[in-house]
Amino acid sequence: MNKSELCINLWFCFDKEAGFVDAIAGRGYFLNGSDEQKTAALKILASSDFQNAVWQPIPDRYQTKIVSSVKSESESFSGVVHSSDIDILGLDLFEEVFKQIESVNQIYCPIKNTGAVKVPDEPLYVITPIEYSNGMIKAITG
Repeated sequence: MNKSELCINLWFCFDKEAGFVDAIAGRGYFLNGSDEQKTAALKILASSDFQNAVWQPIPDRYQTKIVSSVKSESESFSGVVHSSDIDILGLDLFEEVFKQIESVNQIYCPIKNTGAVKVPDEPLYVITPIEYSNGMIKAITG
């Protein structure tokens, strides 16, 4: 029998034109079934649940350097990453999101004092990009 496991949907919102990410979000779900079943459920939920997620800015510890090709000068910006760096940054980028998921799940725990809800060290998760373009947002699922 497969036991219930805290599984995570993660999202990052990026501007389609520039490719920069300035917000991240996540939601936790206690799911049963095989890893394949849990992953399938997360993917289904990812396409719409991002609208109910609590969005957070990219932490200031992450910086992006932009080089001007005209002036050959560069400028660094805090709290912004490029969408192409999401895989490189990995789950560390979502550390504050995990803390938020833990606090929300603790608040709604039906039986108080049964132990803290913690995101596992290696959670089962799905990351879904959310594209912002021309005033519209949509999940990029595939």
